[in-house]
Amino acid sequence: MRHSERGTDDYSIAHDRVEFPYAMSAVNGCALKRLLVVPLVYLSFGFQVAAAQGEPWLTDDQARERVAAAVHAVDPQPCYSTYRDERLESFALDVRKSRIVANRLNNSVYFFRAASDSCEYVVEENGKPVIHTQVTMDCCEYGVVAVDRATGKTYWFRGQKRREIIDEFVRDEQLQPDSPKPTLFTALYRELAWGADRDTEIRSLEQLRDLVQRNFRPAYSPYEKDNLWQRKFDAWWRKFRSKMPQLKLETSYETTSEGTIVRGYSFRGFQLTMPERDPPPKGVPVLSQWVLLVKPDGTVEEKPAKAVYSSP
Repeated sequence: MRHSERGTDDYSIAHDRVEFPYAMSAVNGCALKRLLVVPLVYLSFGFQVAAAQGEPWLTDDQARERVAAAVHAVDPQPCYSTYRDERLESFALDVRKSRIVANRLNNSVYFFRAASDSCEYVVEENGKPVIHTQVTMDCCEYGVVAVDRATGKTYWFRGQKRREIIDEFVRDEQLQPDSPKPTLFTALYRELAWGADRDTEIRSLEQLRDLVQRNFRPAYSPYEKDNLWQRKFDAWWRKFRSKMPQLKLETSYETTSEGTIVRGYSFRGFQLTMPERDPPPKGVPVLSQWVLLVKPDGTVEEKPAKAVYSSP
């Protein structure tokens, strides 16, 4: 079943949500929930052959199947949810060297955020098909997976080799920093390298205040059982403003012989858990300044971050 939702916010993000159940038969390895008789061997090789023969690009559903196959190879689950991120797709299109290919927009790359899901699926037991149910409670977030619909190649931005995968993706898709300021390229890199957390670029005191409040509320008053979080937040904010009254939370760009140095601010709050637990929370809230060197060839060098303000 397909579910779609669209939304906008300060960052103009829009995405489609489609639950993709990837139920596997214990006998023949086919996806049964959606009656997709597509063996994994075809998912691994068939699309590449089709692309080489000049076949049409993968459809949205086919791209989601590629994502599910990639995740299933590492963490086999009966079903997954995939959330398409059109915002990242627009970034990738805007920083491509060739935005038009064969008289059409070169928007072959789709981005998806993958997660585990609840579903019913069929397995064969003692020669008979049996329905099983998987129920998850926000078990697993698998991060971002990109699919090139022209080649069928997937890029899963995860683990210790995440930066290497990003470099490969930039080369394969012929991406380049936008000029004169690599705003879109840097935004795309941050989300692929650091995740979807919007705390990675703070551009105003209002944004920081909102982030701190949303972190203090579950940290000090889980399940909104009291107003302790408000008193703790008020004290923290007054101290922060008294210590740094002139701080300007802006992302800056400095052109050098090596490339563009990008400096911005991020916030890391208390460590939160699910389910929420009673205070005191773990960790110390920190406002930091990150530094990236964006080179002309699209490679990015991360410089050490600097703590600007830290206080429990």
